[in-house]
Amino acid sequence: MKQRPVPFQAGSAAADEPLLQIRELKTQLHTERGRIPAVDGVSFEVGKGEVVGIVGESGCGKSATAQSVLRLFDEKRLAGYEGEIRYNGIDLLKLTPKQMRSVRGNEISMIFQDPLSSLNPVHTIGEQIVETLRLHRPIGKKEAWTKAVGLLRLTGIPAPERRAREYPHQLSGGMRQRVMIAIALACEPQLLIADEPTTALDVTIQAQILELILDLNRRMGMSVMLITHDLGVVAEACSRVVVMYLGQVVESGDVRTLFEKPLHPYTIGLMQSVPRLDGDRSQELAAVPGSVPSLDQIPQGCRFAPRCSYADDKCRTAMPELAALPGSDTLVRCWHAGKLSGMEA
Repeated sequence: MKQRPVPFQAGSAAADEPLLQIRELKTQLHTERGRIPAVDGVSFEVGKGEVVGIVGESGCGKSATAQSVLRLFDEKRLAGYEGEIRYNGIDLLKLTPKQMRSVRGNEISMIFQDPLSSLNPVHTIGEQIVETLRLHRPIGKKEAWTKAVGLLRLTGIPAPERRAREYPHQLSGGMRQRVMIAIALACEPQLLIADEPTTALDVTIQAQILELILDLNRRMGMSVMLITHDLGVVAEACSRVVVMYLGQVVESGDVRTLFEKPLHPYTIGLMQSVPRLDGDRSQELAAVPGSVPSLDQIPQGCRFAPRCSYADDKCRTAMPELAALPGSDTLVRCWHAGKLSGMEA
């Protein structure tokens, strides 16, 4: 008989306090090449009912940050955490492993990039949803099965009674992703972490999955941490955005403000690499030069300096702090942010 996880008792956070507060989070991974900083001093918040986008190229630490929130890395052999991850007033890094198992899938759920590798191929779709429900809720198999079918219907899967008895390989990529969403929503979590949830899908299915997540956000008041490399998705779906580069936050703020006036050269480069459909040819489409270095080859000083056209000797030797410019709510990590914003001559 499975042992039910030790119940997690959420704190009594103030009504206006963010649901999730990450403060100076550091995640060190233990590898054959030594300890590498997958997440290095990351700080941001997700408000209640808010959709926050986490953007950056592959290798910038977006997924590592998400996995750190749920403490998914093997803490005995693979990783060590520092800092704070406060959820509803409780620091998740101070919970026991049993208490964390009560949080995962119950208070906080996560949708991964590849649903086929996340689903168990030898169990039916319905069985996998039922397992999640019965792990966290004191309900019988029949009631859990009825709710599982209802969740499949909620996510827009046709003929949910039949699909619940099918196996993952019998479903299309779009339907498998909807199943992952159904599993994630089974226990009505307050926070959903969506890690590149539309990457492997075609354009029309991508739009459907994104709209489904946003609809559930509106109807259930569920907070969403949306990890993506697609700035168009961020502009459409998010109220705030966090831009990451090589394990650090380099810029964060209100989506409209940041899109209208990005302050970090990396953010500017990402914006300029997105095709425009409004006919404006004043800015040519350009790629960010170079590539993200590996975590065991982090440059001294500003981590973006080797790829930055504004970099000088100070950038190559001293790390800038993440801070707001006078009169701005946007946080930026750049020695030249004032000049780029037009505040300096």
